[in-house]
Amino acid sequence: MTRPGEALGRAAAEWIVTRRVEVNGIAVRYREAGSGPVLVLVHGLGCSADYWVRNGPPLAAAGLRVLAPDLPGFGRTDGPWRGLDIDEQATALAAWADAMGLPPAAYVGHSLSCQTVVDLAADHPGRAVALLLAAPTGDRSEKRRIREIVGFARDMFREPLSLVPWIAEAYLRAGLVRWFLTWWKAKHHDLFGTAARVGVPARVVVGERDPVVPTWFAESVAAALPGARCIVIPRAAHAVIFDAAEQFNGSILDFLREIGHADAGPLPDTALRGR
Repeated sequence: MTRPGEALGRAAAEWIVTRRVEVNGIAVRYREAGSGPVLVLVHGLGCSADYWVRNGPPLAAAGLRVLAPDLPGFGRTDGPWRGLDIDEQATALAAWADAMGLPPAAYVGHSLSCQTVVDLAADHPGRAVALLLAAPTGDRSEKRRIREIVGFARDMFREPLSLVPWIAEAYLRAGLVRWFLTWWKAKHHDLFGTAARVGVPARVVVGERDPVVPTWFAESVAAALPGARCIVIPRAAHAVIFDAAEQFNGSILDFLREIGHADAGPLPDTALRGR
């Protein structure tokens, strides 16, 4: 019988290897580890697959096949300088899943990519069997744009210093223009109208101290998704997937077990400490 520590070591060794698959003439970079029911992790604005370093290996060690792509224009996947809107991101994600030959999978989005996976589930039926949204954006009000930018600035002082290298490199690669245009286009996406058309189980997770996505907004997103509920993780900020990895990973496994998508084992202790 494989011990949890051994399973984590094997998953980490698989995860550290970056891979590529050609999608419509573009070499899309991704990470992958584990075997079992498929779980796809979709990074937030300006980030990359590298951002899931505290999630991919432990979730794979618990008995899932976990994948995380670099969306076009981010990480080390080429994309247009103008960025992609939410519909285009969802279409690109679906094309990547096709190129990978993935079966219907559970999708996890963080921040802006929560809108992407909601769009995927609504407009590309049969791709997603479940959604988990971490710190979802999508408020289209004019004042919200200002509050969100201020929130991003405030969030820098609420995250662990260990997050900085992962974010800094990805942001530099993406560039300010692509980052801003992608964010601006996302403000024209109808998250709530799209969420009402989602027909798969969903859950929303938000950090208690998130200055970008307040708890009330995360709860309103959960209310728009049929049968969904919102979980608030104490003391976590916007990068809840990183700074509260133990609780976040546990919430994913609990959700997937609850809906019958996975009969995963426990998270390894070393992963639970987020190290």
